[in-house]
Amino acid sequence: MKKSRVACALLLSFYLLAVHGRPVSAQARGGGIDVRADNLALESGGNVIRAEGNVEIKRQDTVMKAQSVRVNKEEQEVEARGEVSITDPEWTMEADSVRMNLKDETGELLGAKIFIDRGHLNLTGERFEKFEGQAYQIKDGSFTTCLCSSGSPTWKITADEIGLNKQGTGYVRGGTFHILDIPVLYLPYAVFPMRTERQTGLLFPKTGYSSSEGFRYQQPFFWAISKSMDASLEADVETRARLGFLGEFRNVFSRDASVKLGGSFFNEYLRHDANKDVQDQTIANPTIPQNRWSVIATHRATHSSGWITYSDIFAFSDDLYTRELVDRYDLDPAQERTIQAARFAPSRVGFFHSTGNVHLRGEWDAYQDFIQKDDQTFFRTPNLSFWGRQDLGLPLDFNWRAEGVNYIRKEGADGLRLDLRPEITLPFRVFPYLFGSLGAAPRETLYYLHRTEGIYDRNRTRELVELTGNLGTSVANVFTWNGAALKRVKHVVEPQVKYLFIPGTNQSDIPIMDGIDRINRRNLLSFSLLNRFLGKFAREPVEGASDADTELLSPQGQSDIREMGRLGLSLSYDIDKERKGGDTLSDVDIDLKVTPRDYLSLDAYAGLNPGPWQFTQAGTELSLTDPRPIVRRVLDRDFMKPSGFRLSYRFIRQDFLAPLAENANLTVLPPEDPSQPNVLEELGAHSLVHLTDHFLFLYDASYDFRKSRFTGNRSGIKYLSQCECWTATFSFNQTTNPSKTSFNFGFNLLGLGGGN
Repeated sequence: MKKSRVACALLLSFYLLAVHGRPVSAQARGGGIDVRADNLALESGGNVIRAEGNVEIKRQDTVMKAQSVRVNKEEQEVEARGEVSITDPEWTMEADSVRMNLKDETGELLGAKIFIDRGHLNLTGERFEKFEGQAYQIKDGSFTTCLCSSGSPTWKITADEIGLNKQGTGYVRGGTFHILDIPVLYLPYAVFPMRTERQTGLLFPKTGYSSSEGFRYQQPFFWAISKSMDASLEADVETRARLGFLGEFRNVFSRDASVKLGGSFFNEYLRHDANKDVQDQTIANPTIPQNRWSVIATHRATHSSGWITYSDIFAFSDDLYTRELVDRYDLDPAQERTIQAARFAPSRVGFFHSTGNVHLRGEWDAYQDFIQKDDQTFFRTPNLSFWGRQDLGLPLDFNWRAEGVNYIRKEGADGLRLDLRPEITLPFRVFPYLFGSLGAAPRETLYYLHRTEGIYDRNRTRELVELTGNLGTSVANVFTWNGAALKRVKHVVEPQVKYLFIPGTNQSDIPIMDGIDRINRRNLLSFSLLNRFLGKFAREPVEGASDADTELLSPQGQSDIREMGRLGLSLSYDIDKERKGGDTLSDVDIDLKVTPRDYLSLDAYAGLNPGPWQFTQAGTELSLTDPRPIVRRVLDRDFMKPSGFRLSYRFIRQDFLAPLAENANLTVLPPEDPSQPNVLEELGAHSLVHLTDHFLFLYDASYDFRKSRFTGNRSGIKYLSQCECWTATFSFNQTTNPSKTSFNFGFNLLGLGGGN
């Protein structure tokens, strides 16, 4: 709680009375302040102002009321008595009497109640005392974050003394924790978050049960080291599997520099025959060690010279760590699934510098392979890239890119490679609506191999040239709609033709380290057609726009223009295959996006084989979000999110490479299985629904049609108490890799530092 803000506002109200209050009548106005009272009088030669009877002081949105107010201008002292109250949009106060010294900002409140809207914090006390600086003390007080309209709060803490010292630490002496006014825990001395800033202490634990791992208990601890530095540590106990901990350190050096370091350690001695739980035996190392660990570190820094440095380090003890233990981290379901399905753990350290159109980047990359042997995985140490663009002062553009990389690995050929690609581009325009460009890019690639495996030449070069051309146009038409909201529709058609020619060259004596090492002959024409639909919508009337004191930032009737949808089609024609009598056409790529309203969208993509006219791949996602704004403030972040629903579908047809999707270690591909026409056919669903103001339903699942089962199924109910000061969450999670069913329960006292 920022009590300093409350105190300053309180002092300001009294100060304005001292400066502007005038005894000319029972009502005075000046300098944006309005003072009303039954009687206003001057005493002691005008040094003392006294207001008696139904005193009301208004300044903007702040209103102070009392039965009697006395202001001593010379001593800068203010006293208010009798039903004293101050109402502000962000806080309110009631007291029997108030005494404040404006000079040293000290004071006393008797029989006071203070409510801070931002943190839903209710403070009561027989005596509030403010000392010099930001130090406060409450005698015989209590506090809670419950907003109960009647009856006892769900929880509260009472104490002989509650304080906030100059260092900003809140404390309780002689305290008692109550549930429904029933004392349940004695607190002889405790530190708690009286402010909105971070506070050191234990957070509320998380509990759960898994069919394979037993009862789980996680106890987090937060350490607020300084304003820019903090750390968290979490102990983890799973009665059938493991003991361990997770930790994270965070430091924000400045607006332009930050670092984060995390790690974990788990011991699996409670687990019996862990390798029987491994569902995927096709990976190179399907074993689970007894001691498991992780290291995750990131940093970002922008230096005054313009250089940017960055790093992302991810390392795990075994290839199954991310599949089994990533749910111990506080991640959203989509991010958790992405990590669990990842093939690599990429690590990088690099720098970047940009000046105008010239850019330089250096990076060291390492990968931990979760599927195949790490000894065959390439490391790029380092990878240097230099690229840019220069206007030659003619109707010509000069672009260049140079990349040098050192590939190393424990097994297999590797080495140094330098790739140079300058390019000259001639943009042109024919007639008003026809435009295009021609380009030529000679390419030189040089190799020096560390290991040749007795197959490749140690020194090798490759020369190529890339010739490109494109021609396109843009045509638009506007249609009148005259609907209640939609007024105009603009249809834009953008056809384009591209050509690419790369002559063939022998590359068989070069190892394949990435896609640059195999650039085959190309003689392609590509066709694309993009349709865009833009809508012009009438702006909805602004509430209060008719008020004389309201000034609109934009005039009434101004319209919003946004894209309502787009449909893109593209197809490639291989001229060389035509000469050889082969299949000359690529798949027709279809890309569709429809957003008729801000809260409704449909995205779809597909690949259509024009030979047999069948889809080779397809995907779609429908998203719906509640457009109504959330007008109430709740301390739990989930209840501040709008209701939403997202449904997705993905499909990939079987082909000759399909077996590698399930077993990347195959050396000989088996024939296609006609009984399995699809490599992937998956339905996904995600929803967050406000059932009531106090019940939230969450669901996230994916269903595999090929195997007729859920690959992931997570659902949960979150309850916000009627007084909005605690939440309880019960969730169910079922996974297939690893195969387990988990039940989790979480409880959080809002406003006491628990996580959401």
